[in-house]
Amino acid sequence: MSSVSFQRYSDEFKSLKKQVQDSLHEGFKDVETGDTGNLLSQCDELLQQMALEARSVADPGTKRELLQQVRGCKSELQALKDDHNKKSLMASARSGNGTDNRERLLQQQEMLTKQNSQLENARKVLEETEAVAMEIGEELSHNRETIESTHGRVRQVTSLTGRARRVVQSMNRRAVQQQMLLYGMAASVVIVFFVLVWWMR
Repeated sequence: MSSVSFQRYSDEFKSLKKQVQDSLHEGFKDVETGDTGNLLSQCDELLQQMALEARSVADPGTKRELLQQVRGCKSELQALKDDHNKKSLMASARSGNGTDNRERLLQQQEMLTKQNSQLENARKVLEETEAVAMEIGEELSHNRETIESTHGRVRQVTSLTGRARRVVQSMNRRAVQQQMLLYGMAASVVIVFFVLVWWMR
């Protein structure tokens, strides 16, 4: 079910991404009205849903593949955001004139570059953390299987030990019964012997 939901979100993301690309290619009109910004926000929300669906998948291999797709979509979205910000700044610069606008544009571009660098570093740290977490999860799963297998062998040994104990107890009972039978036979022989001796007198 999670894979189906993930695919639905992925298809919707691709559709929105196409709309953003078309909007950016049309020029500054949509950028200025904020339509592109709204589309980018919707893409962000879809990526969050895709990440949640990917993390809820039980199979480690499928989870890794889906998370890789999410990271690819994040990179594509970041590129669209950069393009949108650049065109927004250019549109802002065109609306005014003079050196102040150019300086403000340069400052904003520098700030965006720093922010993008920080976001990229944070994304790399997150990817490394997710990779480590998945490795730990796989190791724990392997350890759990090993423990369950060990418990199974312990139960088998315990069962065999119980059977052996019952066999020994049965053998002891038979030995006691045989001893009692021998004692009984010996007593019978002695009694018969004394009876014969008494009759022969």
